[in-house]
Amino acid sequence: MNTLQNLDEAMEWLWFRDMTPASFMADLLQSDKYTSAVGDLFRDNAGHLLQGLNTYAGREMSVAAHELVNKTYTREILALSNVQAGLQFRASSASAEQVAAFNIADMETKIRQRAPGLWSLMDNLLSADPRVLERRSKGGKASVQRMRKFMRSQKALEVDSEDLISAAAGSELEGADSDDEYWREAALLMEAPTSEELHLERSKKLLGMKKIVLLSMLVQSTNHKCNALQSLVGLFLQSSGTPETVVELLARLGILVTTTSINNMVNSLSSESSVEMKRLGLHNTLIHLTSGTMIPLEHGVTSRMLACSEFLWKKHKRNPKVLSRDLPPPVDYTLLLDLYPEDEDDVSGLTRRERFNTWVFLRDLITHGPEYFRQFRRTLGQPETILQIPITKSKQVPCRMMDINPSTTANNTSVLEDLFRQGGVGDSSESGQSGVRDIGDQVVLVHGDLLTGERIQSLQDTRSEEATPWRRFQFVVYVMGLFHLKMVCADALWRIHIQALQARGQHAVKKTSPNSLMSYVSVIRPRETGKMESKPGFRRVHETIEHVGAVMRLDCWRLAAVQSGRGVKTLEDFADLRPQWKELEVMAARMVQDHVATFDTLTGLRDQSNAIRDQERENTLLRHQHFLLYEEMSYAMNEGDIGRVEDAFMPWVFIFKGCGKHKYAAHMMKHLHNLHFVYPEGLRRAIQTNIMCNLTGTKGRFRAIDWWVEHNNLYLKRVYGGQFSNHTKARILGESPLIELYKNTHIQVENIFHLDHRTTRHSAPDMGTTFQMLGTYMAKNQTNKLVPGRKSPYSIPDANAQGMHMALTSVQQAHEVEDPEDPDNVENEGRNLGVEEDGDVEQEVDDDGGLDM
Repeated sequence: MNTLQNLDEAMEWLWFRDMTPASFMADLLQSDKYTSAVGDLFRDNAGHLLQGLNTYAGREMSVAAHELVNKTYTREILALSNVQAGLQFRASSASAEQVAAFNIADMETKIRQRAPGLWSLMDNLLSADPRVLERRSKGGKASVQRMRKFMRSQKALEVDSEDLISAAAGSELEGADSDDEYWREAALLMEAPTSEELHLERSKKLLGMKKIVLLSMLVQSTNHKCNALQSLVGLFLQSSGTPETVVELLARLGILVTTTSINNMVNSLSSESSVEMKRLGLHNTLIHLTSGTMIPLEHGVTSRMLACSEFLWKKHKRNPKVLSRDLPPPVDYTLLLDLYPEDEDDVSGLTRRERFNTWVFLRDLITHGPEYFRQFRRTLGQPETILQIPITKSKQVPCRMMDINPSTTANNTSVLEDLFRQGGVGDSSESGQSGVRDIGDQVVLVHGDLLTGERIQSLQDTRSEEATPWRRFQFVVYVMGLFHLKMVCADALWRIHIQALQARGQHAVKKTSPNSLMSYVSVIRPRETGKMESKPGFRRVHETIEHVGAVMRLDCWRLAAVQSGRGVKTLEDFADLRPQWKELEVMAARMVQDHVATFDTLTGLRDQSNAIRDQERENTLLRHQHFLLYEEMSYAMNEGDIGRVEDAFMPWVFIFKGCGKHKYAAHMMKHLHNLHFVYPEGLRRAIQTNIMCNLTGTKGRFRAIDWWVEHNNLYLKRVYGGQFSNHTKARILGESPLIELYKNTHIQVENIFHLDHRTTRHSAPDMGTTFQMLGTYMAKNQTNKLVPGRKSPYSIPDANAQGMHMALTSVQQAHEVEDPEDPDNVENEGRNLGVEEDGDVEQEVDDDGGLDM
């Protein structure tokens, strides 16, 4: 019997019983006796039943389905808004820890778990058109081209490129521990995904980000406490100086919290930073204070190592009760010359400084010379380390900015007192200082520029008669800021090589020297010669020293190759000969001895007759010497080799004396003298290992403490300080403790919204063509070649020799001077020797980090 016959018989039976199929189904569904049969009906025929409902009761089924879906999604939204979901965030009482703990991946996981239906719905709504989705998955032409351009810029597949070497080796110009490790890392980089794969991955991440934003808006509309993402975006816009109208518009749209909530969050975070400052002040290792930020001492420094305030006071010359036998010995520059003795066992026969200069010559050939020499970058290695600061990522707690102009000693006193108050450090016996930690016998390291040091010294001198250590400020130990020192080094070279009118072809000089520094500047910076002669700024001078110095050393390589007698005319010809590493090392060492001035060689050259002298080459030898000294100071500061920094102090002391910067020279000698002959071992170690910081915790990324403060000032004034009507003193003062939090917030938001195409870092300029132009100019004018009888309209003064003469003379006259370290006596020393003291003792840092010369 077939199915149709069965249906006919069943229908006849129902009619015989006065039942319709509809009434039979209704009675069956309402019966409690036949629930098993009803279950089988829906389980086995669900598709047919739904199709029938859609055909004969479509409207009613849609309404029911809509109500069911509404209930499901409402339950999911309520589940997300519940406190157990972990999406609630109180902006008005937010802490920096809560802001830093926000994680978009965790938020996605919570949403997926508690609202899978909504997550799937957003997938469908954001990708409703399958054709558009397919086109996106394959990647648009423009997007793929941009991605390919990005990959080419990263040079991810160039095994010979410097970026690949650095990435595979783990550090620049250092290399891995073995060739196997290097090639393994290089192979991993060569398996980088294609541009299409990267575009697809990026599209998926952007889609996920949009779903999270939309669902966050829905949850926040249900429960205003669920505003973690909105609060983070609000903090980001606040730090970016977004106009209030834009903020209010986005708040109305549900993308961020209200302006009031943002302001309450900023106030809460600012109050918390004050608590953090005081917590640091109560920490066992204490802190050292700079003119704007507090930085915990690292590298094993303990409070016991800093417990030496009374020890130093007993030796202080301004102590009314000091005994003559307790006074430290006077500064003797001869002792400072040999703080780090030479290695007598070195087989090269070169001094430590000559070995570093040899490394610089080789580095420039490998970096800027023909492509053949790139293969030696891993062989080059690094110069020897004298005293390395351990690599640790530094942390800071920015202080609240003070509306005080520290231009006088009295105002500097107010600044120090305010900083100590923010840090919770003081003397509980003083009125108004309850609840502070007593400074006791501890010292506090205060970093700053030269003027800060002079005013601290003046403050301590005028208060030496006070009864308590707190009132005498005897616990303050000034530490010289190395960033300002580096700027003064650049300024000294500018004064020696450019400032003099004769050096620029002026002041009754008929013909400019073709080998003057300004002649080189006119080649590489033809539009900036006026600025270089007047107010060049630190960055411009710094780059000029680096670029001109590198090309001068490349010209030395060319000249040495030409003089080798193998038919070589250019560095490219020399590279075609495929010289090996040992030969290059020998040539570099020889060039250092032949082309870098020393006290003995230059004196001998200038004592020759005019028929033999080459005055142009004498200037070039001095320029090599000065530029290499600057290279050594820059390298040592970047690498955190504080031993090499201190070893370079005395050559710069002599140069400063020779060009009229006597105060800086005196303070540099005093700094070395105190470190090695006055301070106890623990304090010396604390200063040496904490005089620089490392913001990233990576090799070659050390910065001076005063650089960090200037960096904070730049961000406060130009990045986070608001714009137009929002750029007010009150806003800058109120948000100054939040610099570090704002930076981290920017990083978080950029990662969340995939703003990876934006960066504040500048790529290294391609100087190949510029260097080639300058190299051709130098070869034409025989910059490094000896030409007997060649004259120059201007002879660069040997500031090093002049400074050594002044230092020797000052030692001979020391018995006539009550205190040779006193700034007034330093000025008298310069006048007695016929040298005027530099009027601009301290250089100012512009908002763009430049130096006002």
